[in-house]
Amino acid sequence: MGVKKMVKAVFVVGLLVAMMNVSVEGAVTCNQVVSAMTPCATYLIGNAATPAAACCTSIRGLDSQVKATPDKQAVCSCLKNQANSYGVQLGKAANLPSLCQVTDLNVPISPNVDCSKVH
Repeated sequence: MGVKKMVKAVFVVGLLVAMMNVSVEGAVTCNQVVSAMTPCATYLIGNAATPAAACCTSIRGLDSQVKATPDKQAVCSCLKNQANSYGVQLGKAANLPSLCQVTDLNVPISPNVDCSKVH
């Protein structure tokens, strides 16, 4: 296995293990968010210049599930926790919704965001 694939595999496994311990309210679970974001790992941690097609497909699938305020707040909380834990490049994360042409999933990703104020 190549180094890049090994790094990606370790990142994904670590992300999934960490998510088993995170609980958020809303119809969308943090596990769903993590599963949707997994194909985006190489972009979000800085190894790729653009998100892969599989990333955008997955993000659009998650976007179709995010409709109400509790969903957006759940996604926000999950992304906030994971971004802090895994060194996600916040600028890239902020660009992901527009790059993947999603609408409802456009929530701020920042260590300082108050997810209870996301609507």
